[in-house]
Amino acid sequence: MADDNATRPAAAPGRNAEFHISELFFSRTDHRGVIASGNAVFQRISGFTYEELLNAPHKVVRHSDMPKAVFWLLWHRLQKGEPIGAYVKNKTKGGGYYWVFAVVMPITGGYLSVRLKPSSKMFEKVQGIYKTLRDKELAAPSEITPEASAQDMIARLKQAGYPNYVAFMAAGLTAELMSRDKIGGKPVDDRLEAFDTMSRAVGEIFAEANALYADFRRIEQIPVNLRLQASRCEASGGPVSVISANYSNLAREALAFAERFTDFGQRVLDEISLGLFMMGSARLQREMTAAFRAEAALESPVDHEREMALLSAHMKRCGEMARSTVTRIQEQCENFIDDSRRMRRFISGLDVTRVTCRIETGWLPDDDGGFHDIIDKLDAFHEDVERRMKRIDALNDNIIERTTTLLNRPARRNPAATAAQ
Repeated sequence: MADDNATRPAAAPGRNAEFHISELFFSRTDHRGVIASGNAVFQRISGFTYEELLNAPHKVVRHSDMPKAVFWLLWHRLQKGEPIGAYVKNKTKGGGYYWVFAVVMPITGGYLSVRLKPSSKMFEKVQGIYKTLRDKELAAPSEITPEASAQDMIARLKQAGYPNYVAFMAAGLTAELMSRDKIGGKPVDDRLEAFDTMSRAVGEIFAEANALYADFRRIEQIPVNLRLQASRCEASGGPVSVISANYSNLAREALAFAERFTDFGQRVLDEISLGLFMMGSARLQREMTAAFRAEAALESPVDHEREMALLSAHMKRCGEMARSTVTRIQEQCENFIDDSRRMRRFISGLDVTRVTCRIETGWLPDDDGGFHDIIDKLDAFHEDVERRMKRIDALNDNIIERTTTLLNRPARRNPAATAAQ
């Protein structure tokens, strides 16, 4: 198929420049974005000669349909030394166009971009977002800055279910690689699937942690109501007032600790998104290196041996970065086991206080059923908390198992989670 494409003429104005789903291409630029190198697929699809591409700014292939938001985000991350993935519509020399998913990373002396053909359902949604952003930019060019447009884009991605841009670019690369595998008849990539499973598990932890925090906020008023009810019983209600005050203090500490659970969920979700992106990037670099090795016999002004060395070194670096991210995820999840145990100690203290409160209120008059209603609410709260904690522990244990498989190392299991399974 690649041979057929090699003889295909450049796309006519306004037409899509077709290339095969299996083809990958790359370009390398300096820190200013000036093209220093590229492979034969890039040269052929763009329609420019090597002489026209080399030493030209990369914007020579920039299409006017692209929102400025994307390029602002791209340079914002690259200048901080961070990788980025983005859907990009490029133009050909003949006025045609072609879409790619680009993975761009800082390297010594500049940046390296490896690109593949997008084919997923996610790609279709992104085109709609891009058109909306670009229409707004063109309608008010003096009012909407590239940075403002980028913030608009991030807000739209959040509405679509992506908490931040890293989560979006990780999901995009994963979707494209999996779609590419399916079209090519390849088996499911186990590593990408493992990350996808971890991402969903952390999403559930985040949801349960937020619900746990909300539960603690809802019961803040219960000890106050208990003291008010006890005050109606004059001196005999004194012990209940003391118990409810103790419960209130413990619940306040548990609430502060519950907030740490939500922070953990966000931190690990960010790490998993980055790890997923780096895992996909490492795989893409391996394929790109193999594809470029096959171009050795082609005539071009590109120093093939030098570029091969750069690609190979970058492929290794991506793999190391992916593994490092997986290690950080596992370490955070193992630390979370200690946080979970501390949280359970708070809950145990609350539970003892609740039982004591039930015993003490049993001796007091309850003509209006006030004590009964309050204790029932505490019982329901404790049932919810226990259910959420078991679920959080089990999900965290599942993530540790996945990272263990990826790293091929022993895992530290949470006894509470093991018992809950």
